[in-house]
Amino acid sequence: MVMAVDLDFDDIPIGAQASFQHRFTEDDIDRFAALSGDMSPLHTDDHYAAETRFGRRLVHGMLAAGLLSRLLGMYLPGRRNLCLAQSFDFINPVYAGDMLEVRGEVEYRQEALRTLRIRTEIRILPDRIALRGRALVQVRR
Repeated sequence: MVMAVDLDFDDIPIGAQASFQHRFTEDDIDRFAALSGDMSPLHTDDHYAAETRFGRRLVHGMLAAGLLSRLLGMYLPGRRNLCLAQSFDFINPVYAGDMLEVRGEVEYRQEALRTLRIRTEIRILPDRIALRGRALVQVRR
């Protein structure tokens, strides 16, 4: 288990970065489908997915996007995080077995409200972008 960082707002400059890697399995996809109720055959049916332009089952976009919660809550800014907003665009599909790199970089700080705007990105290694967005977080005392 990863230990969450415990950064104070004053310790997080513009340009601060964090990243980690993760790989989803087909079991992860099945568990997310059961938990979320999203049983779309694009994610849950091998035969259906094989007939689509994707050729096989996809990781749910929201499952992949959920890695942003780990980024913000564990790495940047860490356990003092209160996520106020998150926007993102899905760029490329993610498949079970893809190695993902989840990245964040502080691009703006607002002192009075102790908020950070963090540019977020999930890459399918080595060089394809799966998701790109921005988060607005408050660093609690």
